[in-house]
Amino acid sequence: MPTDHAQPPYRLTAATPRPHHETTALVDQLLAEQLKSEGHEEPAPRERQAPPERLRLGDRVLLDRDDGPLTGRGPGARYSRRRLRTPAVHGTDQLTLTLATDTVDGPTRLRIEAEHLPAGPAVAPHGRVPVPDLVRSLLPLLDAAEGPVPLAVAPRLLAPADLDGLIDELCDPERRLPTVVASVPPAVPVDRWQQQVLDPLVRQLPGLASLYVLGHGALPRFNLALEYHKVYGGAVRTFLPEVDPASRADAARHPVLPRGRIDENPRRAAALLAREPRRIAAELPLPAPLSAVPELWLPPEARKAPAAPRAVVERPPVRLERCRLRIELPRGPRRPRCGTGPVSFGELVDRFGEFPLLEFTGDSKETLALDGQSEADGWARLTWDGLTALQEYADAAVRGEAGGDFKQWCEHTPPGCHRFPPRKAVRGESRTVASHGKWKRQRMLPVPPAVDSSCRAFMGAHLRIGGGGTAPRVHYLDDCSGSGRIYVGYIGLHLTNTRTN
Repeated sequence: MPTDHAQPPYRLTAATPRPHHETTALVDQLLAEQLKSEGHEEPAPRERQAPPERLRLGDRVLLDRDDGPLTGRGPGARYSRRRLRTPAVHGTDQLTLTLATDTVDGPTRLRIEAEHLPAGPAVAPHGRVPVPDLVRSLLPLLDAAEGPVPLAVAPRLLAPADLDGLIDELCDPERRLPTVVASVPPAVPVDRWQQQVLDPLVRQLPGLASLYVLGHGALPRFNLALEYHKVYGGAVRTFLPEVDPASRADAARHPVLPRGRIDENPRRAAALLAREPRRIAAELPLPAPLSAVPELWLPPEARKAPAAPRAVVERPPVRLERCRLRIELPRGPRRPRCGTGPVSFGELVDRFGEFPLLEFTGDSKETLALDGQSEADGWARLTWDGLTALQEYADAAVRGEAGGDFKQWCEHTPPGCHRFPPRKAVRGESRTVASHGKWKRQRMLPVPPAVDSSCRAFMGAHLRIGGGGTAPRVHYLDDCSGSGRIYVGYIGLHLTNTRTN
């Protein structure tokens, strides 16, 4: 366990739906603004095909820039990297931003690393590396997330209607970063508590965890749903990955920071709260395509650090407004959907044949029963959207062009294809569900004998239709590499798990 005197560097790993060229332009703009505000020379815009370069922007202020293709990852795969070094007490502060994508207009993966380089071995440890100011400026503009964990700068206030989404996030088996959930004392206004206590408390967490504060109406319902993992009275709980809400023993894995400790020493409490998220984020392995980015190499002439060239041409402004950030590029015509979406599950079952590479093997009674629910029409449309995306994925997968499984397809949906939210595409069930005899049997669903001689197969992969513990799910088996089809074995209310038990 790291101590307060040997903190790991700050590391943020995330994905954004923004394309690579757009995200890189935004990073360059924010870096230039930061340098200018600190009184340093503003670098000129970088040419697309320019070689790796080092710019001297002031006394001991160096900016390294390189871009290029990612070898072996397709014609549209590219990366960009910016490394800024600035003087600090007893050493140098280094900020490295790396961006990579597999497709020209697809989403972008980014990693931001901040560390202190001591002047020599005899220099005392620098202590905790703070969250870079650039992260606080950049995150709100990117819709950034790490898997199912949204990365924001400030906690999101939750109402009762938001709890299903939070519980889904906590129980998601693909969550790798912590989720921090804060409570508010019953007699204290939420906005005052958030401004005076929570904002300073979570100041070291942007990019390392998702942040939520339970409103007064949401708090009792949350504690009712997670009876062994409660949070109340102004305490803050850090939910580590792999939450098991049905396990009393599991609750001990998810530390609680009580209000008394927060009031006693707010600065110390903030450091304690950030310690585990910082460690987990620092140890995350590099995902593709970031793992394919080559080591930074500067030619000898670039290492001499020439003075930064002055910008002699006007830099086109990068719009920071979220609603104006997207740059519209020419796109091919969108692939037509499989007809107009149904208004009921009865219609959906009747029209399942419109998906030639999907085969429904389940019990239609479970599906038709959904029409008795108040949200049936919206659920039916979302189910149709998911099946449409599955059909498009299967069409590419049987040709060997999908580039991964359905989850990866949702994260990197090709232009012209229907996009299904990646957070709603789940690769498999949690270990608790998969190892529980009764719950596993519920997910042993029908398949043709050519797929399995028992005529049953475990279908842990599923689509979330709506939020919460009982909202519908679509369970399927991807056999595109075998029979060339996807078998949908269940469309109905959530099967039994740790939350529906």
